[in-house]
Amino acid sequence: MAKYSCPYCSGFAHTSGGVPNPNEWLLLSAVDHDVMPEVLDSHELYRQSKKLYKCVSCSAIAVFWQGLSNDPIWYSPFSPRGA
Repeated sequence: MAKYSCPYCSGFAHTSGGVPNPNEWLLLSAVDHDVMPEVLDSHELYRQSKKLYKCVSCSAIAVFWQGLSNDPIWYSPFSPRGA
């Protein structure tokens, strides 16, 4: 199971696992949404979305802005800046 260590606690974020993954969220900008066709396959929507995963311990989030093959940027609800 793929996971990334949280920089804010001893927890981690899973990027694989059950489907659907309860710790995975999808992000889509309003601009990207506006250029999509009216009818879109759910797999294509998933592919075009940025992936966000929550730390299982502290709820910090790891956002994969550049795809899952690159490291995420971490954000914490308790810290004013990303790690």
